[in-house]
Amino acid sequence: MELYLVRHIKPDFPEGTNYGQTDVPLPADHHTLHEAIIRLLPTEYDAVYSSPLTRCKLLAQAITTRHITDKRLMELHFGDWEGRKWDDIPRDELDAWMADYINLAPPGGESLQQLVDRFAACIRDLQATQSQRIVIITHAGIIRSAMHLFNGIPLSQIMMEKVEYGGIYTFNLK
Repeated sequence: MELYLVRHIKPDFPEGTNYGQTDVPLPADHHTLHEAIIRLLPTEYDAVYSSPLTRCKLLAQAITTRHITDKRLMELHFGDWEGRKWDDIPRDELDAWMADYINLAPPGGESLQQLVDRFAACIRDLQATQSQRIVIITHAGIIRSAMHLFNGIPLSQIMMEKVEYGGIYTFNLK
């Protein structure tokens, strides 16, 4: 199975603000930016899946009206930190999480391991469909999870992997 994971474009949201699973707006020119991404995708595919968040769903809708949304493709849930500036999160809370973000969740949120586990469950379901080529519109956390699951990058290192807004990442699963 060939997977094309596409990160959404940069949202129209204040820099330095944590938005994880918060539904944030896109810039006014998002149609033009989406068209540029679509030109780089394969013209033939078996299915298009998307995170249900608007920043992903609008791109999926531009590709096809028959896209499928799946909550398991959403970004990491930052719980009580959603919508807050990183600088406004109490330093002791942030330091404790950063010391073991793989296993610890922000208050009311989820850990990196939980994100990877839900994405892995989604992939198992997609493999059962017998699809050969799938486009997935998603977030940096899910793409990094794919890098871990399919390319063997250790969880302790995936947060250092650069994932560009509007970037397309291809994975071939056997």
